[in-house]
Amino acid sequence: MSSTRGELRHVMLGSVFTPEVPLGPTRDILITCHTSATGKGKLHGGPECRALRSASSVNQIDIPFGEAVKRLCANCRWPLPTDSPILPLGAAVSEVDSLAIWLDREREDEEDIEAERDAAVALSTGDYPPRTEDASDAQDDDEDDEAGHDEEWERYDRARNLRSGRHEHWRRLHSYLIRSNEAVAEYPFLAPWADGLQGRLAAVLDAERRAFAALVQPVRLLEAAAVRVMPTPQFSGDPGFTGLGAEAEKTFRRAWHEWSRRAIWSWRRLEDQDFAVYTVVSDAFGRRRKGKPEAHAAFSRLTADWIRQARKEAGRPTSTPWELVALKAPALPRTRHSEPERDPLTLWEAAVIATYQVAFNRKAGTTALLVPHLIAEQLLACASYDMPVQRLAPDGAALSAGTLLQQWDHLGADRPR
Repeated sequence: MSSTRGELRHVMLGSVFTPEVPLGPTRDILITCHTSATGKGKLHGGPECRALRSASSVNQIDIPFGEAVKRLCANCRWPLPTDSPILPLGAAVSEVDSLAIWLDREREDEEDIEAERDAAVALSTGDYPPRTEDASDAQDDDEDDEAGHDEEWERYDRARNLRSGRHEHWRRLHSYLIRSNEAVAEYPFLAPWADGLQGRLAAVLDAERRAFAALVQPVRLLEAAAVRVMPTPQFSGDPGFTGLGAEAEKTFRRAWHEWSRRAIWSWRRLEDQDFAVYTVVSDAFGRRRKGKPEAHAAFSRLTADWIRQARKEAGRPTSTPWELVALKAPALPRTRHSEPERDPLTLWEAAVIATYQVAFNRKAGTTALLVPHLIAEQLLACASYDMPVQRLAPDGAALSAGTLLQQWDHLGADRPR
């Protein structure tokens, strides 16, 4: 046993460790167990276990952990010193064993599959129903039109929720795999036991990635990257700005900042970022109404022009239209119970990784992407210690993406680029 006796943690060893789990050096650590007078049957963490109530007497024994693990009671807690090596090993085992809950899930039924297909069709036009400006409908059809309008909005709500659900589940599975990799790196002797679980989870993870990618439009990711390289537009007087007075230029710059920032890191259609500009203009007017409609119209023309420029930039030919890059996406940070998860990846980054993946090294948690030039530039420009990014085969090497990714892993993917 460890020498620290003052502080103890009570751990359900029998529910964490099974005979299949390699124990490494901890197999020789003595643990105190309680058993019936016969010495047969389960080993218990304390004499108060219900399974020992019918025993005529209870014996206390010290036994090597490796011998005890086959007989541990699954309902007992063992008091262990806080510096016992069994505790961190148990945490690592739990990280790997938790992968099992995501395996052998029920297959989706035909209704679920059809909902995914409909979501993909709806989201291909944008995040919201297309705007209609047909005012020629008959008056007595207004009620039917309103019902149809509500049904269409509900359809897009469902589609967005499906995409968000796929995105969040894919990221959560990825995080579980990364954490299990970290556990195995800390205790390499766990690798043979962990490999099967990790391999099966990787297959589930890839299926979830594909399902998420099916709900994302690649052209929007490219257009978002094009916004990043657009020059900052210069302010020029527009008759529609009159109502803003001296605040016109400030409002113009703020509108560009908000629109471009949201567009660059989103998977949405550029037109779906218009509300950011609308909000900026509305805030600038406050309660004033004079000149407000004209200002909104002027800024609508501006954003339409920005969108045209972005799409022109996205369609510009380059000498290297596609590039192979490697990256290591971070796991979700750990949160306490009921705390919201804060994904370090932006929506754009997550969608790019899911859409353009061509190789994945599950043991290293690294990914190779084949992406358009503008997307590669944005990924490289925003690389960080949390998510290192590097071009693969910049000299035109003819090796496969998987081989190049393994070589990058070997060089150390955790170093900032």
